[in-house]
Amino acid sequence: MFKNIQDKLLISNPLLWNLKIVPFAAIALFFHMIFFLLGYSNGEVIFKNDPYDYYDSGFDTAVVIFFSVVISILITIVWLVLYSRNNAFKSFYPKSNFSLFKEFLYILLFCTLTSSFTLTYLSASDFRTRNYFTENEVTKKLEILSLSSVFLDGAFIESNYESVLVDGQYKNQPRENFKYRDRTYSLSSLMNKRVENDAYYMTSSDSVLNAKVKNWLYENKKDSVRWVLTEFMKIAKKQNLQSNITAEKWLSLVYDYPKFENYTIINKSKDRDDYPYETAYAVDSTSAVGVVVENVRQPSSTYYVPYQSLKNGYQEIAKAHQNPTINLDSLYFYLYFAIGLAIAIFSFKVTSGRNWLIALVSLGVVSLITGIFSAMSGGTAFFIFYLLIFFGLLIHFFSTLASRSGKGISGITLNQILWLFPSFFPTLYFCILDIAKSSSNYYNSSGKYVNGMFVNESFPKIDWMENHFAEMMIANIAVIILFIFFFSVQIKKWKGIAED
Repeated sequence: MFKNIQDKLLISNPLLWNLKIVPFAAIALFFHMIFFLLGYSNGEVIFKNDPYDYYDSGFDTAVVIFFSVVISILITIVWLVLYSRNNAFKSFYPKSNFSLFKEFLYILLFCTLTSSFTLTYLSASDFRTRNYFTENEVTKKLEILSLSSVFLDGAFIESNYESVLVDGQYKNQPRENFKYRDRTYSLSSLMNKRVENDAYYMTSSDSVLNAKVKNWLYENKKDSVRWVLTEFMKIAKKQNLQSNITAEKWLSLVYDYPKFENYTIINKSKDRDDYPYETAYAVDSTSAVGVVVENVRQPSSTYYVPYQSLKNGYQEIAKAHQNPTINLDSLYFYLYFAIGLAIAIFSFKVTSGRNWLIALVSLGVVSLITGIFSAMSGGTAFFIFYLLIFFGLLIHFFSTLASRSGKGISGITLNQILWLFPSFFPTLYFCILDIAKSSSNYYNSSGKYVNGMFVNESFPKIDWMENHFAEMMIANIAVIILFIFFFSVQIKKWKGIAED
């Protein structure tokens, strides 16, 4: 089938025939489908007990990424061998003014397809994980889990010592209770239990959730506690996870108003590791530092709920929403990598292997020297060196084009111009930003007091530039494409100049 298509393209569209885009695009799409299915399978959320059991998934992902890179390299090598067999540009085959630009776009399409297998795999994994619940739904479920954690085996907030001012010095003294609002509670009371929460995955902070559940206990809002425990059991039932108590039984085991001292420890999983949560301190009256003397273990019980399994699963879903593996920065990386690879192939195609290699070595040496001088002179010096080198290359290329007396080393400078231009506007952006910071006391700003409040000094123009970095990177892609569009005409004219 591919052979018949290629035979037809040889007559109707020689450029597509030479580029072998159709068969290789089909091959790339086939592998994209495979990596999508692998990623979708990897995105399955398994509610498991072990909070540290991430190795299998990470190892599988690493293996898939490794093979995706190997496949990309192999496809690219085979394509380059077939593509380099015929070079109509170097053979002076009649071409339109913008045929080179069209060829670059085809090369960019190929590079984008073959360098993004990993992107497809990771995107599919995030896609499946996010599709279990919306971000709002998973946030509510995580909040229920956090509120219910107060009534489970866990750590306390207040320690068994307090800092007291004695003779002008703060010293640690042992204590057995603490105050919450106008009441005194034992250190072992539920009122001293910590809400388990990872604020990274949730919109509610630890302090808000702590205050919420402690107010329920303080004000004897038993129905609110019952609601939380009931909702927890509903979540567990939906995931087909088992526990050996009901919500009512759980409530009766832990609710002991007003002191909340007489309660039963409810385990977070069926298989409980009996490890210490609290530490006892012996306090030296001459020292402000407590000395650890023993570990205190909470008594175990036979009651359990699948808290750890639920927390692991729902945090994984929340992470896929709030911190996906593939984000805007990842997309920039893959897109700019494809553009860079396409420009490297395109520059080799329009010049020669000798010019390409000399350009690479000489640019590397110049970059090394420039980096050394920049390190000695300061960050702005690098930007200045870069701009001087780039404009120097442009002047040499266009002077060669205007004189038409011979190519000379213009093939080398042509390669370097094509390689350096993609970073022209980002370099200019950072140069202007660095100058703006240096000239506006940005680095030495310490803020000031306004109406008794400390306020950081504001720099609106600098903040605007930093906040619009993403837009600059997107605009830069359009600028690169436009540059190749217009510069391809100059490359066609340059080809007509006689060799030395």
